[in-house]
Amino acid sequence: MEKLGIDYKLIIVQIINFGLLLYILKKLLYKPVLEVIKKRQQEIANLEKDKQELELAKKRIEEKEKEILLKTQKDRKDLLLSSKREIETERKRIIEKANVEAKEILSGTKRQVERDKRKE
Repeated sequence: MEKLGIDYKLIIVQIINFGLLLYILKKLLYKPVLEVIKKRQQEIANLEKDKQELELAKKRIEEKEKEILLKTQKDRKDLLLSSKREIETERKRIIEKANVEAKEILSGTKRQVERDKRKE
C-alpha cells in the first residue's frame, strides 16, 4: 500500500486525533448545547402549560361574565315589572282618592244647592 501513497501510521494517528477531537467536542460543546436545548424545551413545555391554564381561566371568567349578565338582565326585568306594578297600584289609589274627593265635592255642592233652594 505504500506504493499507492497510503501510510498506515498516519491513518491511525488521524483516527486517534479524530477520536480525541470528537471526545473534546462532546465534552465542551455537545453536552452544553444539549443542556441549553433541554432547558429551552422545558421552558416551552412550561409556557404551553401556562397557556392552557390561562385559557381555562379565561373560559371560566367568560362563563362567569355571562352568568352575571343574565342575572343582571333578569334582575332588571324583575325591577321593571315591580316598578310597573307599584306605579299601577299608586295610579289606582290616586284615582280612587280623586273619585272619593270628587264625590265629596259633588255631594257638598248638592247640599249647598239644596240649602240655597230652601232659603229662597
